Order: sequence, then structure tokens, then C-alpha cells
Amino acid sequence: MDMIKVLIVDDHSVVRQGIRSLLSNYEEIDVIGEAENGRLGLEQYQSLAPDVTLLDIRMPDLDGTEVIKQIRAHDPNAKVVMLTSFDEDEYIDTSLRAGAMGYVLKSGSDENLVNAIHAAMRGERFLSPKVTDRVVERLMNAKGFSKQTAVSAIELDPDDREILRLLVEGYSNVEIGEALFMSSTSVKRRLSKIFEKLKVQTRTQAAAEAVRQGFA
Repeated sequence: MDMIKVLIVDDHSVVRQGIRSLLSNYEEIDVIGEAENGRLGLEQYQSLAPDVTLLDIRMPDLDGTEVIKQIRAHDPNAKVVMLTSFDEDEYIDTSLRAGAMGYVLKSGSDENLVNAIHAAMRGERFLSPKVTDRVVERLMNAKGFSKQTAVSAIELDPDDREILRLLVEGYSNVEIGEALFMSSTSVKRRLSKIFEKLKVQTRTQAAAEAVRQGFA
């Protein structure tokens, strides 16, 4: 397995040390650099070319959203995961619109962070379960959805329903496969067909539809 090169950008040294220590337990992940503010983070990205950048959203000099924009201007394929304490809607929205591949809360589990890194490497988005709940709730409220009154005309078999339930809970394709004794390729293929049935394009939209239609 190729090493995943990770850059940590956070203005708190204790946090950076903690993340480095945590990731040192995973042999496939190599922390190649750290930065204590947004401007240094941008410089480090350009000089080190990490595979995945872990980025706090509130920092001196340049905030996380501006760093993402500048990184993606330099490299449109950059994989950035927001790692922050803030779960306000404004921060979530601006980060995802700026191009973040993930939004992970520092209060979440170690597995969430590692899953977000792997998801980013696969080109998939990953949100902490709490963040997914907030996004789904807002999507439902914005469209006047009601889980209690929803009646779905879409037919999904039990495996598809279980895949959707795990997706809503924040599981990655690999974790879904492990839970259901399927390969991640099979999960990806089935999700693609599920997305077509639900008429959605992203995992977040699928989670919203799954809740709205009573599948999860």
C-alpha cells in the first residue's frame, strides 16, 4: 500500500502534536509537515505536495476557507479535509463550497478522521455523523420534508436499505462493505444504482433522501 502523505495545518501546537501522535498508529499514513497558520499552511502545501491536507477553519493570517481556495487555485485536484471544533452551518457550507473533501469534528472518534483521509484519497466526501445530521436536517426543512408523513414509491431491497442506513450514519464504502460482507467495489456499484433511483448525485443528498423517504 502506498503511503498517504498528510499535512496538518492548525494554530494550536497541542492539537498538531495530538493529531500526529494519533496518525502514527496507522502505518499507511505519513505526516510530512505541520503549519501553525493559514499562510504557512499554503506555503507548506506548495513545497511538500501532500496527498491530504488536514485544515482547521479558524486560524491567524488566512482562515481555512481562504486556504482551501488558494490551494485549489494552485492544484484543482487537491484533497483537503477540514478538521475543526466548529459545526456551525456557515462554516460547513463555506468549506464544502470551497472544495473541502471532508468536514470532521475534533470531538469525533479517531476512526472518523482516518476514514476521512482514506475517503479523500478515493475522491469521496466524508462528513462527521453529527455534521451529516445537520446537513440532512437543513435539506429536509428547506424542502418541507417530513419523515413521518413520507411515503416512498421507490423500491429498494433490504441490502440497499441497509447500505443507505449505514451511509446516513457516516460509514465509508469500505466500512459498509465490512459490515455487510461485501467488497467496497460492490458497495460503490450498488450506491451508484441507488443514487440513480433516488435521483441524487452526492452522499449527502442520498442521506437526506434516505431519511425523507423513511429508508433510514
